[in-house]
Amino acid sequence: MNSYAIITFYNSHFALKAKRILENNLIKSETIPVPRELSSECGFCCKILWKDKELVEKLLNKNNISYENIYKWENKLKNRKFNFV
Repeated sequence: MNSYAIITFYNSHFALKAKRILENNLIKSETIPVPRELSSECGFCCKILWKDKELVEKLLNKNNISYENIYKWENKLKNRKFNFV
């Protein structure tokens, strides 16, 4: 089972800015559509490895990137499960 952090944003500007910051800091991430199980003001979110969550939070805060929520996504073979963090 893989665990990821899904970070939702208030708008696409913050989602794209976060992607750039993460790339510049060599943190593996994906910009993906927000899963329909989650609600968001923005249609995009960032998917990162769960182990990178604390570092990413620090980078986002340091760079004044506002985010809505962070969810833990445990991707099992048949069942997608999201937990609010």
